[in-house]
Amino acid sequence: MPIFHSVYNLYTVGLVDTQWTKHTFWQIYQHLGLGTFVLVSGMAFILSTTKGIRWDRLLRRAFKLAVIALAITIVTYIAMPDRFVRFGVIHFFAATIIFAPLFRALKFWLVIPGLVIIAVAAITPNSGIFPEPLFYITGLMSERPRSIDYIPLIPWFGVFLLGMGLAHMLKVPELHRPPAGWMRPVIWLGRYSLWFYLIHQVVVYAVLLFIAYLIQ
Repeated sequence: MPIFHSVYNLYTVGLVDTQWTKHTFWQIYQHLGLGTFVLVSGMAFILSTTKGIRWDRLLRRAFKLAVIALAITIVTYIAMPDRFVRFGVIHFFAATIIFAPLFRALKFWLVIPGLVIIAVAAITPNSGIFPEPLFYITGLMSERPRSIDYIPLIPWFGVFLLGMGLAHMLKVPELHRPPAGWMRPVIWLGRYSLWFYLIHQVVVYAVLLFIAYLIQ
């Protein structure tokens, strides 16, 4: 994500004239990166609820994500009213952790609805099929307004369900050994992935904007 956002911001701050992220390579790179993020999140949801769902904890997290998502919408609307974020990554996860428990009982069979949702996205035209705004969060709305970040439930909720299903196929180790030293930075990023996601974009943009100011 930091690499993709750095490349994207090179254009937004005026350091390059070509929007490289529109090229095929970066489109594939973005989808692979986002897909990995969502897939692992689905697996993590199962691993973190092996002893059952603590609804108080889950609802607090959903509320926190919803507040952050609302703040992102407001800030981007002020800064870029023509393409502000209506349903981005944080909005997606705020909705997903509410929907995910409804499917959890399916266990490894979750791969089936996951693949079905992904298949629906694959056969749906990029322009969408329904004009009603209510279909915006699903990804099926046609004539969608521009947005700098748009992560609809179709196909990405399918990827999340696929991760949940795959997590049930993993063999849980019987002995819990302390992680190797080289894994500690990865574990730290996993624990604070939300804040890393929120902060890194601001830092990357600020650094590139400062460089652009110096050059000009």
